[in-house]
Amino acid sequence: MSTSASSTDPQAPDFTGWLRIGTVATVVAVIAVLIAQLLAIRLWPDIALFKPLDSYARSALFVIVPAIGATALFAWLARRSRQADAQFLRIAGVVLLVSFIPDYLLPVEYRTFLASTVAASLHIVAGIIIVAVLTSGYRRAAGTGQ
Repeated sequence: MSTSASSTDPQAPDFTGWLRIGTVATVVAVIAVLIAQLLAIRLWPDIALFKPLDSYARSALFVIVPAIGATALFAWLARRSRQADAQFLRIAGVVLLVSFIPDYLLPVEYRTFLASTVAASLHIVAGIIIVAVLTSGYRRAAGTGQ
């Protein structure tokens, strides 16, 4: 992996392109997570006692911040490598797996296996959408269309 300027993708999105792609990823992921959270709480009302699941605003924030970070990371990788999408996918996978740890291990009141699993599944929903929108937007802008 070379980090010289010559290894960058000249077709990668510019700042405005990344802003647009990141905004779409964020909005779609927030909507999907909130719908999934609502459905899960309707199915299992007691999980709403678990602090990570007791606030829709908190859930939205916990999607917005990582989506911004993911967009910034991908944009940074795209400026430095012709394999930015592959690198981003590997990093995103690791970050997603690490994001499960607090849901299962933090000593939070009303933490149950079900509540932790629902919280972790919301990470998966957000992660899949954010990664899919960012990579497809990048590939479309770069002309690879894969």
